[in-house]
This record gives sequence, structure tokens and C-alpha cells, in this order.
Amino acid sequence: MIVKDIISKIEKTAPLELAYSWDNSGFLIGDREKDVKKVYLTLDVNVSTVKEAVEQGAELIISHHPILFKGIKKIDYRTPEGFILKELIKNDIALYAAHTNMDTADGGINDLLAQKLGIYDTEIIEQHTPAENCGLGRIGNLKEETTLCEFAELVKKELNTPFVRVCGELDTKIKRVGVGSGACDDIIPDALRMGADVFLTADMKYHISIDSVESGICVIDAGHFPTEVFVMDIFEKLLSEFELDIIRSSNKDIFKFV
Repeated sequence: MIVKDIISKIEKTAPLELAYSWDNSGFLIGDREKDVKKVYLTLDVNVSTVKEAVEQGAELIISHHPILFKGIKKIDYRTPEGFILKELIKNDIALYAAHTNMDTADGGINDLLAQKLGIYDTEIIEQHTPAENCGLGRIGNLKEETTLCEFAELVKKELNTPFVRVCGELDTKIKRVGVGSGACDDIIPDALRMGADVFLTADMKYHISIDSVESGICVIDAGHFPTEVFVMDIFEKLLSEFELDIIRSSNKDIFKFV
């Protein structure tokens, strides 16, 4: 299977036009015409995942988070970024990242996150693109009213994480839920205006959490990794029609809970 054909399949669901201007989604390293049989799926491109991809004999990495967000003026092999670039080029491994285009896509990460949590009748929270049913975040309703505490327990179960940070009174009644995978605290005001009782995201800052609760919306910080790692499920499903050896990253959440 040719790299460009694999990319085309992903971009039918998550076209690059859906990515934010500050992002670095797309084809990042390698040869688009390269024939590949082994594809490595991952949330992150870091030293550990690149080492694993090399060990597994991968010829293409498909990731959610990109590298090279900012321009670089030197490549020092002793730095993590330099090591990653060296290993990818040395081992002829191509790299493609579907980041905010997959966050905002119809059927992308935020839709799957909402589905996992039993949220239905969803709407887009931030419509940054004219594409129908695409945009950042989702908001919708639970089938039955619950409490913030009970919903937090559901989040832990469905996202397979032992710990979430909860802001708000635990007995608050929850019916309408907003979600934003990864770090989406900037759309909390929009979720509040759309009637959300709680907003689930990651990487919440202290003062923003206070402001959110005082504005009338509860917040659950479920962690960056747990709210996005299932992107590999999306990638694998999209590539299932191809005869490829799919390798899923064994990379774990950087945070440990003690």
C-alpha cells in the first residue's frame, strides 16, 4: 500500500481543511510514494514511541499529535526532537499526523468521546469551519439525569483512567454535557452558553477552573491521554480495508497516580 493512498483514506474523514491554522497536521516526514506494509499507530510521537516503531519494523507512523510545531534551526541528536528526526530518517519511516483535523472531524475524536460517555443529540460547540457537522467540541444530553459524582465515575470507567479532577459540588445534577478532547478550556464559555451542566476536557488550569465553576458550570479534567488515546481505534478502523500489518503503540500515560 502506498503512503499517499493511506493518507487519502484518513483525509476523507479528517481533511486538512478542518485543522486550525496554528496546527501542524499532515504529512511531516518521508516519501509519499513509498510502499508500506507495516503501519504504527500512536497518540504521541516521542522517543519511546519512535524506538518501538523502529523495533517493530514500521514503515509509516500515523499519530494524532504532530512534531515540528515551530521552525527549527538545528538538529541536535542529543535532544528528544533531534533524536526523533534522526531515527525516522535513518530508518526510512514516514510520519503523518492527524491532529486538529481529527479533533474537529465528523466521526472524529470528539464524536467518539461523546459516544463513549452516552451523550446523544450532539451539537458542535465551536464552529470554526463551514464544513457540515465539523468543529471543536461536542455538547448533548445524557439519557437520564445523574450527579456530578456519578458522572465522574462513569468517565473513569469509560476512559479507563483511575483518576479525574472534578470541579463543582459532587451532588450537582447533570443532564447536559459538553466535551472537548485534550486541552479545550477555551471553549468552556461556549459550552456554558449552550446550557452545559458540566464540561469534560483536560489540562485545566487552577484559575480557569475557579472561574468556570463560579460562572455556573462544573468541570471534569480527565487527562490529555485518556481523552484522546482511543484515536488509535479511529485510525485502525479507517485502515481496516487495507492489507496492512497494524501495530498499536504500547505507550502509556506520562502521568502516574500514587
